[in-house]
This record gives sequence, C-alpha cells and structure tokens, in this order.
Amino acid sequence: MVTNDFVYYLDQFNVISPNHAKIYDEYTNTNERFTFTIQTKVEEYLESIFEKNPHSVILSGNAGDGKTRLCRQIYNSLSNEKLLEWPESGIIELEFGKGTLRIVKDLSELKDEIIYRELSDLNRGIQNNHSNKIFYLIAANEGKLSKFLSQYEELEALREMVKNRFQSYENNDNRLTVINLLDVTSSVYVEKVLNEWNKEENWNICEECPMNKRCIIYHNHKKSSDNKVQKSIVNQYRILDYLDTHITMREMLIHNSYVLTGGYTCRDIYDADYRELEEQTKRVYYQNFFGHDVIHEAFSEMKAMKVFKSIDPGVYSHSVVDDFIINGDISGNVELEKIHKEIFNNAIDLQFGFFLKQLKLYRDHNKTSDHGLITKWIPQLRRKLFFELNDTEQINVKTLLPFEYVTEYEQLFDDKQKQKHLKKELANGLNRSFSKKLVENKKNAELISTSENLLIHEVFKVKEIRFEQEEERNDLDRIPSNFRVIINSSLVLPINLFLFEFLMRVNGGSTFNILQQEVEILIDTFKNELIQISEPSDEQLNVLRLDKNKGLYVEDAIMIP
Repeated sequence: MVTNDFVYYLDQFNVISPNHAKIYDEYTNTNERFTFTIQTKVEEYLESIFEKNPHSVILSGNAGDGKTRLCRQIYNSLSNEKLLEWPESGIIELEFGKGTLRIVKDLSELKDEIIYRELSDLNRGIQNNHSNKIFYLIAANEGKLSKFLSQYEELEALREMVKNRFQSYENNDNRLTVINLLDVTSSVYVEKVLNEWNKEENWNICEECPMNKRCIIYHNHKKSSDNKVQKSIVNQYRILDYLDTHITMREMLIHNSYVLTGGYTCRDIYDADYRELEEQTKRVYYQNFFGHDVIHEAFSEMKAMKVFKSIDPGVYSHSVVDDFIINGDISGNVELEKIHKEIFNNAIDLQFGFFLKQLKLYRDHNKTSDHGLITKWIPQLRRKLFFELNDTEQINVKTLLPFEYVTEYEQLFDDKQKQKHLKKELANGLNRSFSKKLVENKKNAELISTSENLLIHEVFKVKEIRFEQEEERNDLDRIPSNFRVIINSSLVLPINLFLFEFLMRVNGGSTFNILQQEVEILIDTFKNELIQISEPSDEQLNVLRLDKNKGLYVEDAIMIP
C-alpha cells in the first residue's frame, strides 16, 4: 500500500481524528518533515519594535489567532537558540541587545496573583519609560485583561492606556503597543496555506499510487491547486472580511485541511468497498467547504464552516445556472456546450459518470420517474460551477451568492470616482430606512435627518457627506474591507457588506425587512445620533408627506405662526 505522510500530517487538523492536535503552535511541529510557517506582517512589525525601538507589547485575540506562535517567533528571532518547549510557568525571560524581554505566553493561564504581579510590573515599567530595560511581550484575551485591570485602582493608568489602544491602534506609542489580532483579515493567509499544502513535493508519491483515480483526497488536491479554484476559495474568505467576520488561524487550518481530505486518510481510501467509495465521492472539496456530509460532532467544532454555510451558493436557485446544468450540453451554443463537457465529466465527484447517465435518462425518458435524483444533484453542481466555471458572458456564478451588490461593493475599493457617485444611492437608502417609507429619490441628493414620525430635523447636502475607504495598515495583515460615512467630521457610520447590501436594496425599492436583523441596531443608532446633532428650523415645521400622484413621500413645510 502506498501512503502519503503528508495526508497524515493534515489529519492532525481533523477534529474527529485521534491524531488531532489541540494546539497549532508553529502549525503543529510534531512532524518536523512537514512543519511550515507563514511569514506575516505582524511578525515583522514585532521584530522591528524590539530591534529598533523596544517597548512593551500586548498581543490580543481569540484562542487560535496565533498569539503563542508569535511569542515563539519573537523569542527565536532575538535568541541564538530556538525555543523548543515553554516552561511550566508560561513565562520566559530573554536577554537581548536592547535589554531583557519578558514573554508571557498566555495571561489567562496564570493564577490571579501572578497576573497581578506581572501587570503591576508592566505598569511601573511603562510609567518609568522602561528605565530598567525590561520589556514585556504579553499574550492576553481582551475580555480577561480588561476585566482584571478594572478590579484594581492602582492599575488604572494601565487600564486607560489599554482601553485607548483597543479603541484605535493609532493610539499606540513608544511606551506601549497593543496589537489586536482580531483585526487581521482572514483571507490574507488562505492562499498562502493552500499553496504551501498543495506543493507537488507533498503529493508526488500519489502519482505512484494505484488508487489515485478513485482517491477523493488526491482529486481535491488537484482541484484546489488550480488557480481559478484557489481564487474562488480566497474570494469566499474575502466575503467574510467584508462582513467583519473574523476566522482564526486555527479555524482556517482546520477548515482547509478538511476541504482537502474530507476527514479521510490513505487507509480509508484503500479499505473502501463500493458503498464506502460512494460515500467518499461526496467529500469533494466544494462540498467539504460548506460542511455538507460532515458529521455533527465535527461541524460543531468548525466555526468557519458554520459561517460559510450561511453564504452557500448551492442553496440559491438561479434559472440561468440551473438551466445550464440540465441543458448546457444541448444548448446549441458551442462555447457553453464545450464548458459543460469540461466541467460535467466522468470525474470521481460525479461518481465516474453516474450523473451524466442520470441526466440522459432524465431528459430522454419520463422525467417523473426521476424520483428527485437530478434535483438532489443540483445544489452540489451549483457549488461545483461556482468554484470551477471561468468567467463567461452568458453565466455569472456570483448570482448564486445571497448578495446582489457584492460586485459593486468590490469595485468601490481604490476607485474614488465610484465612491463619490455612490453617496447619492446611500443617502436615499438611509432616508428610506430612517422613515420606513418610500422617500422620493431627488435629483439633488440629500440626507434627511428624520424618523418614522416623518418630522424632518435637518437636511444634509451630499457634499457635506464624506465617504471613505478603510485605510490599509502597516502593523498587521489587514487589507481594506469596509468603508464609512462621515457627517460633520464627527458622526461616523461604518459600512460593511451587510449594510451596503441593505441600503442598496432599499434604495432600489426593496422592503425593509431584508437583512434587517443584521443592520437594524447600527442604523437606529446612527439615526438617533444624526437627530441629536441636527438643528431644526425655528420658522417652519419640515415633514415628509405622501404625494398620491407620485406614490412617494416628499419633503414639505408647515409654517409656524
């Protein structure tokens, strides 16, 4: 039996495997042959701090964001020896050229009295501008850290410094830097991991394996090595960035290892009988990506899968796409027929041609005898098309996403002209969402400070509204993913894809309940803050009234006697 050791390395990330590694420090270093490290911007930033202008640093983030890995990397960069094992205390000191670095691997693992001692020493060091040349690198959960600091008056100065830095990374200075790894955009590392894991050197042995034609693991490797498929995978993670949804490094590794292996190993492939082989064909990468056919115990452990399931392109019917799946090879369009034959072939994920036979029977004979076999295939094949279909004029696979305006959102980045023209649509969307009425979309767009009572508190011209793109950061791997609307240089409304989609739909005349749960609190807060800074007229009462001829609500005024 030919076995691939790299497949068993990936099995360490399988949450239902007995080989599952709970901690991914250094992306699991139990198998030295396959240990890999991704160079990150935050690592370079930390190294520059301790090499050029040393001061204390707090690393914050969720479990799995890579805090321990970064602590290890900084130790290794400043030391002549690699850190092989953390001391039982979880604290290690290192003498380096600029002084002493005291590394606390995980603050939440320490007893309260130890936490108090370390934070008190950190506080004194900061107040004295590190005159003793002892600098801290502390990995801590934001909630645990903030709660602990709030319990002690003597730590108030440190508490305020930490609070300010969590509010904005721009408040970091040469005394204390707080780096929140929740600010990292999840999509940044996905392509790097897929490229690293799909290196041919990791899979060469599979070329010699007599089972490779019926191996779903090898099929997933070949597909996820394709540039188009990789780009589609990264774009799915990019949508999470647009939605302000953070996936930790650990969750991303677990997810992508499952995308490749489906939870199987070489032994599973060799031992499979025809029934088990049929089950294995269902663990194709595009099904694995959204958690289909995964057992409940594993699904509960994979946060990434839960999030992606909510934007699964397989569940959204689109007539053009579905018609192509059923009739693309007999459409009379030479280009589409060629694409259909390339995508829907005798591959393992189509059960070696079984789907094509079912499709022929469905079309050539009584469709009612199908018993739903074809319709059961449709959601899976939508996902396949979503990842594997190259751009064509006839079929746009993005229509399978639950966002109608995702393309417009993506095109806004780094395009000042489009951002400028968009203000009118957003203002009208806000007017309609504030009042819950179809407010007239005027040629000279205005933002109306109003509510459901239809009283206008003030009108803001579009030129008074700033629409800004999020700035790129140099301290960690975050690429611009959202925008913000600014009124009077002080009132800010953050715009992510959820809110953008909602406002654009409302602007186009859609009902207010679409995506309302995701955006209601944000819009209501902004509406109330806008009313607070408004200055109503003393001479007249400005209102929105129904114009029966237009079927829209228009601005009107009632003179105050």
